[in-house]
Amino acid sequence: MASAQSVPTHRLTDLPQVPVEQRTPAAKSHFAFAGDEPGPRLPLGDGHLGETSHEVVRELVVTSNVIGITQYDLQSNAAVDNRLAGSTSGVVSAAWTMSLELTPWSDRGTGYNQWDNGWSEEPYERIESVRTGWPSIVQTASGREVVVNHAGIDTPLRMTWRDAGASSWSEGDIPSDLTVGKLWPRMAAGGADGNSLHVICISTPEGNGGTFLDGQNGALLYYRSTDGGDTWDITDGQFAELDSSAFLGFGGDTYAIHARGNTVAFAVFNDFADTFVMVSEDNGDTWTKQTIVDFPVDLYAIDTGLPEIGEDWNEDGIFSEFFNADGAGAVHVDVNSDVHVTFGEMYYMDDDTTDGGTFSYFPGVNGLAYWNESLGEDSIQSIAYAYDIDESLTLDLEEDIALYYVSLSGMPSMASDAAGHLYVSYSAIREDYTSGAQNYRHVYLVHSEDGGATWNSEDACDVTPDVDYDGFESVFACLSPDVENNELHLIYQRDFEPGLSVRGDEDPADINDIVHLSIPADGLNDCAEVEVENPQSLGEVWADEDVRLYPNPAAAMVDLVLNVKGNVQLRVFNPIGAVVLNEQVNAPLMRLDVSGWSNGLYLVEVEQNGQRIVKQLAIAH
Repeated sequence: MASAQSVPTHRLTDLPQVPVEQRTPAAKSHFAFAGDEPGPRLPLGDGHLGETSHEVVRELVVTSNVIGITQYDLQSNAAVDNRLAGSTSGVVSAAWTMSLELTPWSDRGTGYNQWDNGWSEEPYERIESVRTGWPSIVQTASGREVVVNHAGIDTPLRMTWRDAGASSWSEGDIPSDLTVGKLWPRMAAGGADGNSLHVICISTPEGNGGTFLDGQNGALLYYRSTDGGDTWDITDGQFAELDSSAFLGFGGDTYAIHARGNTVAFAVFNDFADTFVMVSEDNGDTWTKQTIVDFPVDLYAIDTGLPEIGEDWNEDGIFSEFFNADGAGAVHVDVNSDVHVTFGEMYYMDDDTTDGGTFSYFPGVNGLAYWNESLGEDSIQSIAYAYDIDESLTLDLEEDIALYYVSLSGMPSMASDAAGHLYVSYSAIREDYTSGAQNYRHVYLVHSEDGGATWNSEDACDVTPDVDYDGFESVFACLSPDVENNELHLIYQRDFEPGLSVRGDEDPADINDIVHLSIPADGLNDCAEVEVENPQSLGEVWADEDVRLYPNPAAAMVDLVLNVKGNVQLRVFNPIGAVVLNEQVNAPLMRLDVSGWSNGLYLVEVEQNGQRIVKQLAIAH
């Protein structure tokens, strides 16, 4: 069944967009990257661990810490997992997908750090005993930390947990009676007592090595525990509204979930099907569905041919483009139990019906959509975007846009405070920062003080400004959902090159920093000029080039060149995180015999008086 596509309550053409001639479609596959496929073997670059810095944005002081690193740089195919959890006790838990090796990333798992009056040392080992990916972390009211992720394309979901005060993690599988694998989970904590866990995922699609489940290629599954994961009273749950009569299946990472008390909500951000939200007011017993974007063709299968009833986004005279979500969105339940949804805006087309399941999206679309229940079904508004900084009336970008397959202003995350004020982080492209080939993305914060009725869209804060170096790529940001004591907590992934190594651009592999920001909520109304202070540094600040390794990769001998005065502590960690060298050095040159070391990626750490530089060293005999 097809009908004319309803016109959104906003117009993207009112926002800064790329020129019409740059509105060119690009290929995209319906299947997400599962993380078990072989990846490109590319040369390594140098990484680093930063110290605490304070970025002053007028009256806004943003405290920044590098809390971890990863070689594996795909944190999500679309929507960002729940990667940060905070509690009233002031303890903040952070998780991310981490690997410090090259493909096939055999050490991949959950990188974890905790803030309790300060961050712990950056981790070099995953918290699980098995290879995992895509962690989602929560804290229950009892103080238990719980991480859920997937362990493979044909396995149950993996759960890792520890109670308050415990030093070690326990782990096990979430029960399932299905033989199909489960991938890309999302988890929220709620319930009247704050100890319920709600988990959604999809069955492994055929394109990722799985099989159809109940007529769907990637069926959405639901799991619930009311005791913090000790037992599960709902497993392999499915929804009648989402069965094969309404959806052919769902894509990996194209959904998000949040809970507060007995209100639970999850949203699904589709391309050629309805984008919608499911809401439960009884802790997951019953659910209602509301459509956010009504896709005009029901049960559309890629390559079967769409009618020309869409819009003409690229002004080519053919009405073959269809508006929908870009797959990367967030959902949030506030203190009033109101449900809020945000996602990157996108146009799609499927004009080539012979390309084997591939369709097209428009990388140059700029706009972040917002919806709440008061707006009604199939009605949204734009609340944020990438800025036309040079005021040329268009976004003037390099021809090549880094491949994240999302909007130019996307990857959102949401939070709120006790007054119901809403906060949305998003990653937006900067037309003024470029590598010479691609433009960089920064993380912005936009907020509403009236429950989503109005937003400071014109004055969103760039909380990751390039101050000393005009070349930081900032993506996959995640807010802790509760803003307490006037403080927002946010983590994101940062490196020096737009795009990814694991998929998309397949850039040369390098260390990516996982960065935590602490941001005062009351400073978001006034942010523009930026200064940088580093009050915690001791003595002369090191530069990255003060520590060098030659050759790299190496087979037999490596020269460690130090432009550092005095004694330094040298530590070398092997690919599984064990210390293979730990000694003091007081010389400008040290020669390391690595002929007996196994092949792999090592971390070379040089530390002095609280300052630290970490370099990667690849051993290949």
